[in-house]
Amino acid sequence: MVDRIGCIPLAKSKPLDELVWRGEYTGNYTPKSGYKLLLEAMSFNHTMTVEARASLFSTFYRSLWGLNVPAKCKIFIWRLSKNFLPTFANLQQRQLHVRNTCPLCESCADTVAHMVFFCPIALQILASVGIPPAPTIQNHDFSEDFIYWFIHLNKGQQLLFSIAYWSVWYARNKLVHEGSVCSITKSSTFIRALFMEFESFQMLTAPIKPTNEVKWTPPTGDMMKLNFDASFNSSLHSSVSGVIGRDSQGLLMAACTYPHTGIADSFAAEAKACERAVIFAMDLGFRSVQVEGDSLSIIKKLNSPTLDKSEVSPIIRDILSFKNSFDAITFSFMGRSRNASLHELAKLGRQFVEARYWIEEAPALIEQLILRERPPTFHYLCLSCLEMNSI
Repeated sequence: MVDRIGCIPLAKSKPLDELVWRGEYTGNYTPKSGYKLLLEAMSFNHTMTVEARASLFSTFYRSLWGLNVPAKCKIFIWRLSKNFLPTFANLQQRQLHVRNTCPLCESCADTVAHMVFFCPIALQILASVGIPPAPTIQNHDFSEDFIYWFIHLNKGQQLLFSIAYWSVWYARNKLVHEGSVCSITKSSTFIRALFMEFESFQMLTAPIKPTNEVKWTPPTGDMMKLNFDASFNSSLHSSVSGVIGRDSQGLLMAACTYPHTGIADSFAAEAKACERAVIFAMDLGFRSVQVEGDSLSIIKKLNSPTLDKSEVSPIIRDILSFKNSFDAITFSFMGRSRNASLHELAKLGRQFVEARYWIEEAPALIEQLILRERPPTFHYLCLSCLEMNSI
């Protein structure tokens, strides 16, 4: 609860409190969102139809097998959903003489349902790494309850969820077979380290596809263009903003990465990245700027004549309050496929604990991507200058 409260963005202008409907991003109630909320509530109050159950499992399988985690974690989650694990309760059903008590808490029978939904030790481990609690159990069917919980997590939470439950089972087996007791703190540290290791490995092995397409358009006249992007970590409620400033010739003027804590979701992460781009432009003394990002929702809110009641509205309010510091400032949208250098810079920022700034330079990989994104005309001009200098 403390973490969730800490993720609420607050505007520096301290506007008055107001009622907000959380069923819509705008914060305003619509019949459509109310209808959707009622359907979700009814899905647990009644036994599922054959069609609904088939759809639920189909969604689960697509989400599970699409995760970029080791196969052992995905297979474990599949076995967990099917109750195919050798818990003491399952071993007793196969006529094995074992003491049917949960090894972790020693208070209840060692069933899959107990480990997932009720074991206090397992739940404390999951809570310590930021996995939200399971919804209210009403189906009286373990598989349906477990799958419903899984598919209502976002992609990052599903990845952490898979690693965490595999780690809980690993700790349970170490205790059963070796007598090795693993503390909650040690388990959560292990899970976080494993999660960060997988993410770092994916970042290092992700290929950068070369392309000759123009991915960036220069600003007009004397304006400076600042592009922004965000890298969000759902398990730690944190994000990293990446900002790159270029002039009308496509030359790199400045770049920065900036870490944030207390970030509720990727939506808020993009808003904070936009805010950081505006503050960065002010710090550099730019008077005419074009701020550009790949979050269409954020750009629309900044260009809207009215403020909505969304969770990011305090951040939008603060960004707009900076407009008087510039002679001219505009906000524009660019597709994610045209934002490779910013995407990589934001991911690179995860490696740094503090903010990093570069003036007229950037890390080597980012400079290569920026060069590729420049329009072909500028490449020809550069080659011509080199030839003139050689003469």
